[in-house]
Amino acid sequence: MEVVHIGLLVVVFATFQGAISQVGRRQPQCEQGSCYPATGDLLIGREGNLTTNSTCGMDRRERYCIVSHLDDDKKCFLCDSRQPWSQQYSDSHRIENIVSSFRERKFKWWQAENGVQHAYIQLDLEAEFHFTHLIMTFKTFRPKAMYVERSFDFGNTWNVYRYFAYDCARSFPGMPTGPVRKLSDVICESRYSDVVPSTEGEVIFRVLPPFIRISDPYSQDVQDLLKLTNLRVVFTELHTLGDIVFDGRQDIKEKYYYAMYDMTVRGSCSCYGHASRCIPVEGYASNPNMVNGQCECTHNTKGLNCEQCLDFYNDSPWRPARTSEPNACKKCECYNHATSCHFDAGVWELTGRSSNGTYWSGGVCDDCQHNTMGRNCQECRPFYYQDPHRDLRDPEVCQVCDCDPTGSMYDGECENRDDEELGMEAGRCICKTNVAGGRCDQCKEGYWNMNDDNPDGCEACTCNPMGTLENFGCDQYSGYCTCKRYVTGRNCDECYPGFWGMSNDLNGCRPCDCDVGGAMGDACNVTNGQCTCKPNIQGRQCHQVQPGYYFTRMDLYTYEAEFAKGIGNTRVYIREPVPEYTSWTGPGYMKIMEGDALEFSGIVVDFPMYYDIVIRYDPRMQERWEDVRVSVIRDGFTNPDGPCANAIPQDDDKATSLQTGARFITVDPPSCLESGVNYSIRIDFNRYKSDQSTPDATALIDSILLVPSTDSIPIFQGPGLPEYMKNEYIRYRCRDLQLHVHKPELPELCRKHVFSISGIIHHRALDCDCDLTGSLSFECDPVGGQCQCKPHVVGRRCDQCAPGTFGFGPNGCTPCNCHAIGSRDNFCDIETGQCLCIPNVHRRICEECEPGYYGFPYCRQCECNGNADICDNLTGQCDCRDNTTGHNCERCIDGYYGDPRIDYRVPCKACMCPGGPDHPAQHADTCYYDPRLEYVVCNCDIGYRGPDCGTCDDNYFGNPSEIGGTCDTCDCNDNIDPDDVGNCDGETGECLKCLFNTEGFNCEKCMPGYYGDALIQNCIECICNPIGTDPNGGECDRITGQCPCLPNVIGQKCDMSAPGHYNMTPGRGSEPCNCDPDGAFGIECNELTGQCDCKPDRGGRTCSECRDLYWGDPNEECYACDCDNQGSATQQCDRRTGQCVCLLGISGYKCDRCDRGTTGELPNCVPCGDCFDNWDRIIRDLRGQTEVLIEQGRNIQIEGAAGAFDKEFRVMEDNLAEIKRIIENAGVSSYDVEELENMLKQIRENITDNVENLNTMDEELQTTMGRIQAGNNRIAALQLGVKDLNTKAQQLRRNASDIQAQDVEGAFNITKEAERRSQEAQMMVDGTNKYLQDSQDVRERVERMLETNMEDFNKSLEDNQNALKELDMDVMELSGKITDINTMVCDGTGDPCDDVCGGGGCGVCGGPSCEKGAVTKADNALDLAMKAEALLKVKEENAQGLHANVTAAHDLSQMAKAEAQMAFDEAAKARSVSEDTRTNLEQLLNEIRDFLRTEGATPQQIELMAQEVLAMSISLKPNQIIQLANEINNTIQGLQNIEDILDDTRDNLTLAQQLKERADNASKSAAAILDTAQGVLKALNGSREAQNKARQAIDKADTDINNAQTDLTQIESETAAAEDKSTETSDKVDKLKTNLEDLQSKINENEFRVQNAEQLANDAEDLAKKAEKDANDLEDRYPDVLNRLNDKYNSTADAKGRVEKLRDRANKLATDTTAKLQKLQNMNAEFEGYEKQLTSLSDQIDKLNEDMTGYLAVIQQKANDYRTCTT
Repeated sequence: MEVVHIGLLVVVFATFQGAISQVGRRQPQCEQGSCYPATGDLLIGREGNLTTNSTCGMDRRERYCIVSHLDDDKKCFLCDSRQPWSQQYSDSHRIENIVSSFRERKFKWWQAENGVQHAYIQLDLEAEFHFTHLIMTFKTFRPKAMYVERSFDFGNTWNVYRYFAYDCARSFPGMPTGPVRKLSDVICESRYSDVVPSTEGEVIFRVLPPFIRISDPYSQDVQDLLKLTNLRVVFTELHTLGDIVFDGRQDIKEKYYYAMYDMTVRGSCSCYGHASRCIPVEGYASNPNMVNGQCECTHNTKGLNCEQCLDFYNDSPWRPARTSEPNACKKCECYNHATSCHFDAGVWELTGRSSNGTYWSGGVCDDCQHNTMGRNCQECRPFYYQDPHRDLRDPEVCQVCDCDPTGSMYDGECENRDDEELGMEAGRCICKTNVAGGRCDQCKEGYWNMNDDNPDGCEACTCNPMGTLENFGCDQYSGYCTCKRYVTGRNCDECYPGFWGMSNDLNGCRPCDCDVGGAMGDACNVTNGQCTCKPNIQGRQCHQVQPGYYFTRMDLYTYEAEFAKGIGNTRVYIREPVPEYTSWTGPGYMKIMEGDALEFSGIVVDFPMYYDIVIRYDPRMQERWEDVRVSVIRDGFTNPDGPCANAIPQDDDKATSLQTGARFITVDPPSCLESGVNYSIRIDFNRYKSDQSTPDATALIDSILLVPSTDSIPIFQGPGLPEYMKNEYIRYRCRDLQLHVHKPELPELCRKHVFSISGIIHHRALDCDCDLTGSLSFECDPVGGQCQCKPHVVGRRCDQCAPGTFGFGPNGCTPCNCHAIGSRDNFCDIETGQCLCIPNVHRRICEECEPGYYGFPYCRQCECNGNADICDNLTGQCDCRDNTTGHNCERCIDGYYGDPRIDYRVPCKACMCPGGPDHPAQHADTCYYDPRLEYVVCNCDIGYRGPDCGTCDDNYFGNPSEIGGTCDTCDCNDNIDPDDVGNCDGETGECLKCLFNTEGFNCEKCMPGYYGDALIQNCIECICNPIGTDPNGGECDRITGQCPCLPNVIGQKCDMSAPGHYNMTPGRGSEPCNCDPDGAFGIECNELTGQCDCKPDRGGRTCSECRDLYWGDPNEECYACDCDNQGSATQQCDRRTGQCVCLLGISGYKCDRCDRGTTGELPNCVPCGDCFDNWDRIIRDLRGQTEVLIEQGRNIQIEGAAGAFDKEFRVMEDNLAEIKRIIENAGVSSYDVEELENMLKQIRENITDNVENLNTMDEELQTTMGRIQAGNNRIAALQLGVKDLNTKAQQLRRNASDIQAQDVEGAFNITKEAERRSQEAQMMVDGTNKYLQDSQDVRERVERMLETNMEDFNKSLEDNQNALKELDMDVMELSGKITDINTMVCDGTGDPCDDVCGGGGCGVCGGPSCEKGAVTKADNALDLAMKAEALLKVKEENAQGLHANVTAAHDLSQMAKAEAQMAFDEAAKARSVSEDTRTNLEQLLNEIRDFLRTEGATPQQIELMAQEVLAMSISLKPNQIIQLANEINNTIQGLQNIEDILDDTRDNLTLAQQLKERADNASKSAAAILDTAQGVLKALNGSREAQNKARQAIDKADTDINNAQTDLTQIESETAAAEDKSTETSDKVDKLKTNLEDLQSKINENEFRVQNAEQLANDAEDLAKKAEKDANDLEDRYPDVLNRLNDKYNSTADAKGRVEKLRDRANKLATDTTAKLQKLQNMNAEFEGYEKQLTSLSDQIDKLNEDMTGYLAVIQQKANDYRTCTT
């Protein structure tokens, strides 16, 4: 929340720099909304604006002292401020010294006079600024009381911001102490007025508290709070540490004064969001780091603070800018017709209301010029109009109205502007009723004769509106109407000749549009437009034929080549029509060869004109037939008066050529033919190649056409419309569309032209004349006249049967349907329909074998082994006798045995199993004789066994030997393994091996410990909760599964406590809830916790205590816990005492303060760290030593000095007594005296040593005090560091001010970060105050005790020597222990700190060279464990990747398996197609036979045909065909490598995808191979036909083979296609082989990668085990080290936790790795299974290949047979 508020503070209230004019530099951040100048220190550059009422040394040098100065021995210094501060005058402490200068901060400051309580510092600014916060850093103690006040009216009035006092109630009585609730609150706070720190203490004041939410940062209250022109800090009370209270001496006052290092006044110039930069105020100096006071204004504002709108920018009121709302002052819109404007609030409100608040405007223009008027000078004055073609700002925009006074109204005033809604047009005159025109100076359309006397202006016209052009009316002066295009007359009321039907159409009348061929002329009826039609033609335009009539196409004159006279080696070929395919007209073709000729006679035309001769043909050669001659033969001369009088006789002899890529050719030039004249046309097919002879050149001629020449068609003669029609006829290829053999539907445009041509040529529509017997209707196709024929009827008139049909009659014709194999061809007798059958075949269509034969079409004699006389006509199935059966009666029927085959003749005998057929005791249907055993073995029924089926089988029981005896199935209710033996008793049927946890005679019940229904294999193990089940209660119920429960336990599994009980316990059951009846709603409680359902005011488990978050006695009174939310671990306190449960580092009864050893504020209590721990330990040691000394001092006070050293004195007394005894006893020798003297000397020396030790102890005590002081200095240095950081941050902010000015968001982020760091630093400083105070208290107590006991202590110094010596020994012993601990932990022998390995409290412990230390060992172990963890993670990721790859490969192998199945299906289809092809082959052979039997050829023709056939060359030789078949077979066998392809799926995903693509290619190749096979079959068929025809032509010259040539030609075409497909197949086979080789290499690579994956998995497992072992070893060693560490080294305990976590992760990783390895092994097993399946599929494909090889062999054999066949 604090960060958010600071963000709002920075973004909204950061003050800005501005400019006086709007022509300055561009400020992009101001373009989209509010913008603000960068904030800075307002003091910089304003040193002269600072004033104070007290400065030391202004008149003379003054002496001052520093209370806590510890840096050197000198405590007092001089202040001389008569000169400004410099290096020379460093004792000057004027007020300008507080202006921030980080470099000189420690050397210059402001200092007030000594002892002055009331002082102030005042900053006077030259303009209004936005003030954000104040930071003051004091050199001495911060003021005990002070306040900050400000003025925003240049000092006229002052308001206090905040009071600061050590004791607010005393210093500022009645002032509230906070917290601040709202922005206007003025409070007194104490946190910046403490006596500590003694130097560099800070006072921070923020105008807007960060913890207060500001709903509207632009409100007037907020902005007033930020305004600042003067700032004054008033100090009212010094911290004197009580000195002045008791002593008023001058030397005391010298220690207490106000002194300040620096003061920062953060703010910016106030621009109200209209500027992002500021410039110096005129008359004020500036420097680069100064926050200037003059805004560089934008948004059309002006003023020192952009508080006014610019001149002529008064269209909206001035407002401060806001985020995304620049609130710029809007320029008045006067369109350059005024020079000034003013803001009118009433206009502003009016515009806002009228536009529903969408548009506001308050600017009003003054003194509009240029004939304009209005608030914005936006309207023209009366009799002026606004020129729409001029800009509104144009001085000439308002033009004078120009209206004719005769035709206009209102004295010539015009409409003053354009307005679409009102229908207004600028400058438009307002005309009289019948007047129009821009000036109202002409009559409207439909009116004429304008004059002044007519009030409407003009008279109305009398035009016919339907005939008048666009209702223009008449001429304005003569009254004549303006007629439409095809209308005439004065009033436009008549149509022109050739047009009809006057209407409102654009042209008035419509053209007759009579068809030029179907109508007698161009004229039509004026009323209905009906044209005069030719005979049999109808329609308004005469463009349709009447029913029963048709118009001809251009191919009307078609003459079939098969009916022409053939000269030379020509041959006629009759072809059956193919449904939905037409490649010829008529019944067939005429085949011609080089040198042949055709003569067409009886050619008569109906209309004399030029005709094009078109030849339809089928090219059979690879190149163009070069020399073809066409001759028109006339009976006589042309009529000199006819249309052909100018024909050139030489044009009757023409030359052309037959192109290879075309199916028809037009012979040039056209021939002129006269009507009624009989013509003949001869076509000579001369040389195929003009320069050489090609005897075997051939072509198929279908027909010739006589097509009217386009240039001679009458309707196309002449310019204009005829020429346009001709061009359309040619452009849309209407002529060429009718020359093809197949007749496409003509486009509508072509159809129209053909209709007209037909009408011109024939002068009528032709009669359909459909044959009533063969057609379905008397109507025909109106285009061409084709009648609707009955089935299998052909001809335009439907008057004949199609080839291959017979029986012309009312039902059409019937197809011959000759059997494709049983007949010689598909042609039959035209009357009877009898087909010509092959030997041993009969019936009309030759579909059955003759009696005594079977196996149609290859009829053979029946083979029944002498056991039948007849067999099935189709299958050869024999009708067996003598107990035999089988297709050839080759085996005995069921129930008999023997061998009835003709070579063995063993009769069939009955099987005795044991009773024989039809016997009640027969238990087998079949048997066989075993020659090895020499007896008959029965094939027993299910449930029986033995040679004669006399015993029961396993899982059956009974006595089958008895009559009627059976073997029944043992009834074990499906609770046995049927594949096992001995499941039941063979005689009784008792079940012996019950499964599924059942038992009983029939396994009909569940076993003990199970329950359920045994009949449906549903015996479920009883699951009894061991906690709630009575161990002595027996088994569970076998039906219900109810377990025996302990007391107060219920449920089928004894898993629930009874109502009112909880805490189920083994052996005892559940305990009662014991819910308090007064505090609980009932007796129920939670089964696990026993928590009762308490009433609202109760709590505790039994609801006998206070409710949650309360404590006390519920029967008396409960008190709220009120635990601090931030410091408590839970809101529930102790229900008896109320003590809250505090979080770590927090203490207090309510957990509302930080614990000792922590710093910060709730909830951010953080440990003070090692520094505090070390100091705290030292202070505790000192406190302990001091307490010992105090205790000894008390003993001296009580017992005296002698008492304190009583032990030592007793020792001395004992020594003196010993000396006395020695003297009293034996005589004293000189030696004894010398010894005594030595002893006395030793005693003196001991006393001297003790005195020295005491002095040393005193020095150590002083040293300890020095260490305390050093600690204080370190803390002070830390504070200085924090201050330095703050100063550096401020310097960085000042250096980045330009960046912040360019980026408001960046400024916000930087300020937010600085604020965070400042808070952290403040928390650190504040956190040290308590410890500094504690240290100071300890120090003061020590000093007081020393002062109190010093005199006694000095007097008893000698007496305390022994005690100090003992204390020194203890210290030495402790030091020795520390050294040992350092050695064990850090491997250092320092005392206590080692130079290399360090020690406890030394900042360093262990290191790379300290290998024996526990810390180093732990670090090494942790490093090793982390490396192991990282390596295991990598291995795990690799294993996961391999697992994903293997899974993907598994999926793709499934896909490959499916595609292999598809390949299998394709192979099956290929087999089916091969069988169909064989059938077609046989049918084709029969057709050849029929052709051979057809009569009609002459011996000469036969001889020529024979020579022709012998001269032919077949594209594929027999050996080539055999080779091609072998290649196909090898290619199919090549698919056996599918196993290798599928093995490759073990590779990664990319290889699997490639495999899929290759499998697709293999499938495509298989399809291509299938196509090739079909092509080969066709080629083989063609080869057989060619060979048969050749042999028959040689051996049987007396037979008619007139049609052989056509078939041979077709064979050549199909064989060529087969050759092409064979070549393509060969290429694909080569490519497939290459792909298979690539796949084989990648299979090897895949296997290598799998091995690597397995090796990596094993390595990962070994590494996991090693890591686990290392972790276990580390865990075993670690407790020993841990026991040697003291509290100072507790932080190393975290290493154990990390090692334990690492061990757990290593264990888990090892387990996961093992599981993944197992999965890999399982997947490998699955792959092996898939490989077996693929091997099986491969075997199936091999079998199909073998079948295909057999089929190809049969085809090859048949081809050889037909090639060598002579009959």
